[in-house]
Amino acid sequence: MKVSQYLKPACYYFDNRHIMKIFVKTSNESMLKKLIRMPYHFTHDVLYETASWNPIFKKIYGRKTVQKGFIGDEHLTNSTLDDHLFHQLKAAGIACNEHYINQKNFENYLATATYPKEYYGAKPGHDNFTEKALEHYVTLEFIDFSQVQCFVDVAACTSPFADIISQKFKVAEVYKQDLVYPPGINGNKIGGYAHEMNLPTNSVDALTLHCSLEHFEDNTDILLFRKMNRLLRKGGKALILPFYLAHSYTIHVDPAYNLLRRHFPAIDEEAELRYCNWYQFHSRHYDIIQLQKRIIAQLPDCHVVVYRIMNFRQIWQHSYLRWVLEITHR
Repeated sequence: MKVSQYLKPACYYFDNRHIMKIFVKTSNESMLKKLIRMPYHFTHDVLYETASWNPIFKKIYGRKTVQKGFIGDEHLTNSTLDDHLFHQLKAAGIACNEHYINQKNFENYLATATYPKEYYGAKPGHDNFTEKALEHYVTLEFIDFSQVQCFVDVAACTSPFADIISQKFKVAEVYKQDLVYPPGINGNKIGGYAHEMNLPTNSVDALTLHCSLEHFEDNTDILLFRKMNRLLRKGGKALILPFYLAHSYTIHVDPAYNLLRRHFPAIDEEAELRYCNWYQFHSRHYDIIQLQKRIIAQLPDCHVVVYRIMNFRQIWQHSYLRWVLEITHR
């Protein structure tokens, strides 16, 4: 029997050029996945360990040595780096504020929000569920959904957040957008690239991206912000969290994973390139200059505010919700 007969496509993780099938479990798939996983992971890990000397992987990019590891980890272990970023934001004339998450309200949200069990186990502390639920809750601290008529959750894939908003606030129009969905608008799902959403100008009250902007490859982030500038109504708001801001403009790739998947994302020549062992195609972290060039410059009709989350680690010890980007249409 062919492998394809054991597997059922469920959704797709997207990037700028390719789509990676992610498979849900079937009765026969569990054993097959176990058989495949070990040699695949072994091959990946061996390849990754050779990245420092293997000639198929770049060692120099843009006259800089390619480093290993997430730049965000440096900020998580050294908060003075974020102190410096906050001062840089002010010096650049970019609106910025501190924000403290209300822990009691977050606990109430966890107790009352209905998440499906297949979403990271739907239990606090299980896998990455607490971080995802925290991002969803913090969205409610910034957006009053009781005043929203049209909401779009961008790069939603399997996230239940749009459904939670629909049920809790009875928003008239709620859409989930993702490249994994069939092209066009089908019910409450919008398929295709985010910058190609075929919604009327000035029709959206709220738009969110949860842990997804960093995966927009090449210039698709720029195109998305241009689309936001057109879609948002006056007073409409877009929220990006976490917003990955760092001391150096950086693009992370997993070279072994990309090689095995035969996917080679375009790397901005202005960025520092880093290798990470995390089974993902691409992750972009902005610095102050790229925040101005790639984001703020694309939003001439909007007011942009960067919020530093001061107590994210007090709320959840493994959280990485350091920054939030708020965009409001004037």
